[in-house]
Amino acid sequence: MPSLTLEGASTVARDIPERKVAIGGSIVSLGGGIDSAVIANDQWSIPLLGVAAYGAIGSYDTIVTSVDGSIARIRPWTTYEIDVLLPGVGYRMIKRRYMFSAALRGGLVFLTTQGAVAAGADETAFGLSGLSPLVQAELLACRRLDPLTRVCLQVAPRIYDFGFMNGATFGVRVEWGR
Repeated sequence: MPSLTLEGASTVARDIPERKVAIGGSIVSLGGGIDSAVIANDQWSIPLLGVAAYGAIGSYDTIVTSVDGSIARIRPWTTYEIDVLLPGVGYRMIKRRYMFSAALRGGLVFLTTQGAVAAGADETAFGLSGLSPLVQAELLACRRLDPLTRVCLQVAPRIYDFGFMNGATFGVRVEWGR
């Protein structure tokens, strides 16, 4: 997980100002999304706008870190991510009922998680969040089911997502249209 911004917290002892908090580690998320594209001809496509949302799945150990000199515990299982996908450019090859496609596009990623900072014998909850530009490649292998429907396997390595080569998405995709 990347460094995220602490939104500020007040403990019984003091106020902690807004600041970056180093987290580390990784998570596995599950989610869904919706996307749109315009097909220029049989070879070129223009991915338009899309949105996706993911939530952490599985069990994770609490990440112990420091916030302004105090011990903090980050709870990775509370992580949520929202992707806003912007227009890009794509190329596709069609061979009978099969289609292979590659696209490059940008977007924005919003990531949020929860944690708590120690304040004597008590803990004070806080939120962490971050916003990052996104650049991803999208690779698809599809099979046409009928004249308007395709089912695809998708791999989308994240070229930039809070850092270079920082993740990937894998999915099953259903497409309607030509």
